[in-house]
Amino acid sequence: MRLPTMARKLFNSVQIRNDLATDAPWAVPHTEHTTPEDIFYCFRLILGRSPNQEEWKGHSAHAGQTSLDDVVMSYVNSLEFARRKNSILSKNWDEGLFLKDLDGFSLYVRDGDAAVGRAVKSGAYEPHVAAIFQKYLRAGMHVLDIGANIGFFTMLSAALVTPSGSVMAIEPNPENAKLVELSRRANGFENVTIVQAGAGRELGLLVLNTAYSNGTTSALSGDAAELADATTVPCLRIDDIVPADRQVGFIKIDIEGAEYNALLGASDLIRRCHPVIVSEFSPGLMHGISGVSAQEYLKFVLAFGYSVSIVEPNGAPTACGSDIEKVMKAYANCGGDHIDILFN
Repeated sequence: MRLPTMARKLFNSVQIRNDLATDAPWAVPHTEHTTPEDIFYCFRLILGRSPNQEEWKGHSAHAGQTSLDDVVMSYVNSLEFARRKNSILSKNWDEGLFLKDLDGFSLYVRDGDAAVGRAVKSGAYEPHVAAIFQKYLRAGMHVLDIGANIGFFTMLSAALVTPSGSVMAIEPNPENAKLVELSRRANGFENVTIVQAGAGRELGLLVLNTAYSNGTTSALSGDAAELADATTVPCLRIDDIVPADRQVGFIKIDIEGAEYNALLGASDLIRRCHPVIVSEFSPGLMHGISGVSAQEYLKFVLAFGYSVSIVEPNGAPTACGSDIEKVMKAYANCGGDHIDILFN
């Protein structure tokens, strides 16, 4: 794109959004050559504003002349970003935090949480998955919430199983784990246990990357500098932390592609208890995080004697039996990055 064209678009955010909506950014080959678009979005994301007309000429002159790394570092090292960073980091712990009253329980959420909090605030967080909880959970049941996030399904489970049952919430993000604990206290749910760790195939460490309340865990990097700069969290095997005499009846698992790793570490529990499992299914993440294909994940769980169903948007399950290709076709047709599936 020539510079004059970009300059005309600079202050037209509607046009920019339209460009992104009609293009296929994943199909654009990566290059180290910096474009005017790179500079504009670095400026906007790092400094939190659009450049004004007077300063744009100087900034845009770096297009094609400066590497992407140098452009990013020029903004990160600027006085303006230092002031913005201090403002962001100086927020009070309870800024944007509020207690949302829901049907049967309350939940602490943050206003700025675009991943989960805003949906909870609107009262419409994954109702199709919540319908599965309503169908299967009963008083006295023991539940595992693997990837508890801010605790919506943890609190829903605790309300449904009553004090005679129990819920173990497994969540590696410390900010999320704190919210789960705050909600547990607000509801008086003594039957909730929070494990601040990632669930995996072996005892050790994982790298945590977060975006709002969502996040991914991955294996440690082999690069010393990259590892030194990473945020690490404990990795635990579910078979090691759930008492062997506890009859777990229901598992919810949503851990952004690490589902295979976590259930591999829960193999003994699954054989012993054969719990109902509701799982987010993200083929695009599975191989990079768990090192297996989506088909291999399905085969792994089905081998325990399960049948699989697709959880439809209205909460009704569509039975697939052991038909893996039917599940893959449903994912391909969903128009999103994941579907939810049920093993029972």
